[in-house]
Amino acid sequence: MPHQPYRSITKHKLLFLCRLFWPHIGGVETHVLQLSMELLKRGYEITIITEQHDSSLPLLEEQYGIHIFRIPQASLKNKWTIWTWMYRHISLLMLSNIVHAHDVMWWYWPFRFLFLNKSTYTTFHGYEGANEPHLGAILSRKMSEFLSRKTICIGDWMRKWYHTNPNAVSYGAATCSPASVFQVKPNSIVFIGRLSEDTGILVYIHAVQFLKGKFSLDIFGEGPLKQEILKMIYDSPFITYQEETVSPEKELARHRYAFVSRYLAMIEAQQVGRFVFAQWDTAIKRDYLRSLPTADCIHIFHDPKDLVKGLEDIQKHPEKEKRFIKKAQTWAVHQRWSKAADMYEELWEK
Repeated sequence: MPHQPYRSITKHKLLFLCRLFWPHIGGVETHVLQLSMELLKRGYEITIITEQHDSSLPLLEEQYGIHIFRIPQASLKNKWTIWTWMYRHISLLMLSNIVHAHDVMWWYWPFRFLFLNKSTYTTFHGYEGANEPHLGAILSRKMSEFLSRKTICIGDWMRKWYHTNPNAVSYGAATCSPASVFQVKPNSIVFIGRLSEDTGILVYIHAVQFLKGKFSLDIFGEGPLKQEILKMIYDSPFITYQEETVSPEKELARHRYAFVSRYLAMIEAQQVGRFVFAQWDTAIKRDYLRSLPTADCIHIFHDPKDLVKGLEDIQKHPEKEKRFIKKAQTWAVHQRWSKAADMYEELWEK
C-alpha cells in the first residue's frame, strides 16, 4: 500500500532528494542540511528522501525539524527497486509543492510524467569518477536537466564537462569567522578531507616530508588510504593524524595554511583567513579548482615539486600571502547559507 501522508499540504512544502544525508558527512550532505536549516527559518516544511546508508538508522525520523525518510538498504539494489519504493511513498511527492533533487533526479524520472505541473528542480554537485565523464553520465545529466524546470550547478566547470546550461551557479557556503594569525605556529598546515588519492593527500605528505621539518602538518579525515598514510608518517615527528575534527573552523584558526581541495573546505579556509594549497590530478579536477572565483588567490598545482616551491615561496613572501588572503576573504565572507537560500528561492519563484 502507498504510504499515507503524515501532514496536510501547506504553502511551502518542500521535498529534497539526496543520496546521502545526515548523519553521513560530506559536501552534499552539509549543503542540504545547512540549506534546510535556513529555509526552516523562512517557513518551509521540509522532507528529505535519502538512502539508509547505515542499517542502524531508522527509516523515518525527524531531526532539526526536518522529516527524513530513508530508502531501506534492501531497496537500493537498482533503479527499479528504488522507483518501487518511491511509488509506495508517492504521497510524499503528491503533497510537496516543490521537488528539488540533489544529483539524484533520476529517482524522480518516472514520476515527472505523472506530475507534469509539479515544480521540479535539480542541483548538480560534482562529478562521477576522477576522469572525463563517460557518455552515459553526460546523457543522464542532460535528461535530468530536461525534466527539471530549472537547475543549479555547483561550479561553472560543468558547462564544459557535462554540457550543462544552468539557470544559476553556486559554490556553496560556510559559516566561519575571520581569525587572527598571530597566535598560530608560523609554518603549521592542516589537511581536512577524505583520505583518498583525489584529495591529493599523498602529494601533500611527500612535500612536507621532503621539506624536512620546515613545516608541520596535522591531518584530519578518514578514507581508503588511512593505513598507508599511517605507515608513511610513522617516523615523521612533524606530521600527525586524527580521524576527525570536531570543528574545522577551530583547526583552520590554529593553523597557518590549509591543504584542502573541495569548495566547502576552501571557502571555510578563506573565511577564516588562511592561504589555501589545492592539488589536481586530472583535467576535470583542474577545471573544478580553477572555476572557483578566488582561484587566483589559491596555489593550485599538479606536480609535487610545484607544491614544495609554493610552500617555500609563500614562507619567504608574507606580504603576498596577506594580499591573497585579503582578496579571497573579501569574497568568501559573503558566501553564507542565507545567500544560498536566497538563490534557491529566486530560482523557485521565477
